[in-house]
Amino acid sequence: MNKFKIGPFRATALVAGNMIGSGILVAPALLAPYGQMSLIGWILTTIGALALALIFSKLAIWIPNSGGPYTYVKHVFGDFVGFQMAWGYWISSWCGSVSLLVGTLEYISVFAPEFVSNTTYSMIFGLSMIWLFTYFNIRGLKETTFVGIIVFLIKVVPLVLIAAVGIFYADFSRVFTFEKCDWSSLGSMSTVLLWAFIGLESATIPSEEVENPQTTIPVATIAGVLLTATIYILGAIVITGVLPQAELIKSAAPYVDSASKICGRPGYLFMIITGIIGLAGSLNGWILIQGQVPYAAAKEGLFPAVFLKTNKNGVPRGVVIGSVLMSVMFIMTHQESLVKNLRLFIDIAVLAMLLPYFYSVIAYGYLAVVKRDELSRTEKFFMPIIGFIAFLYSFILIVGAGRELIYLCFLIFLLSVPFYCFIKKK
Repeated sequence: MNKFKIGPFRATALVAGNMIGSGILVAPALLAPYGQMSLIGWILTTIGALALALIFSKLAIWIPNSGGPYTYVKHVFGDFVGFQMAWGYWISSWCGSVSLLVGTLEYISVFAPEFVSNTTYSMIFGLSMIWLFTYFNIRGLKETTFVGIIVFLIKVVPLVLIAAVGIFYADFSRVFTFEKCDWSSLGSMSTVLLWAFIGLESATIPSEEVENPQTTIPVATIAGVLLTATIYILGAIVITGVLPQAELIKSAAPYVDSASKICGRPGYLFMIITGIIGLAGSLNGWILIQGQVPYAAAKEGLFPAVFLKTNKNGVPRGVVIGSVLMSVMFIMTHQESLVKNLRLFIDIAVLAMLLPYFYSVIAYGYLAVVKRDELSRTEKFFMPIIGFIAFLYSFILIVGAGRELIYLCFLIFLLSVPFYCFIKKK
């Protein structure tokens, strides 16, 4: 019996599906105070994300093992830095997953505020979503990626429809007005913008489970980023043109409000239903990731042995451990303030992910020098340019995050040191 492998379409759906979540559905409202600068931010972020996608594609060819950023960094920098990257990525995966739940509840509150304000109902809903998609994951890779395709289509189709139909309703005089460009605002927007692209490396995480990985992973990664970026930019243009800035700032669900203005009540209900399914369904891919990264680290003795164990379907137990931690965090922070918690989880997830991204860029530069004799003339010309763009992009995002968030990120990685010592001693 042949072992199931992730094909090109499923890999692309995993990449795009993990990116398209609370970022796209909530970002227009979070970016509304920055006006037209948000469109510039989307374009610059797309360029940076595409550079990162090209880097991860090349790293996946050079180092074909599962684990994504953790594996690449560990290969170049050694055990300690590799462990810290796995630590940060793992924490980011379940913090980001909690933000998806918070974003889903924020969406539900648009048409059913009584449901969300009822702590019991919203708690049951959130925990049910976590364990529903955990169940799909523990069934095996084939079932997980099939669910991922269904969720991906449910998310993408309405977003494409809004972008296509909304062009005829948008007031473009509100969109392309750049007389007062406050370039300093790009730093403030950075975490929200990058959050919309977190997950671009998803196909590299289970690379040993991917069919023909040296071809499939680069194609899926680049195609996923380009597809996602197109949806983001067109959506940002249409929503800014359909909703006045004052309405957009107050909107809890910009796509829903835009659909309501364009198509009336049917559009409103359609976007509500697909938005809820899409947001909650994004948990599916991230739960897969949160099991694969510690599994890859545990295989090399850098995570506790419990993460190395698998069930009868070959699924790492880290899937269940991550879901338990996600459930605990969701319960502890539930209902304080949806918007406040959403932004907090986004910031933690992005910052914990930025260092693995940054170190992966450095690893790419190092390997490009080491393997220079293996590169074609075209690669020798373009690879330094791509590396410089990705380095500049990731470094500026870290600096632009602000002192408080950098301090929080420092504490997260500082906590990894005693765990590393304990694991090495074991």
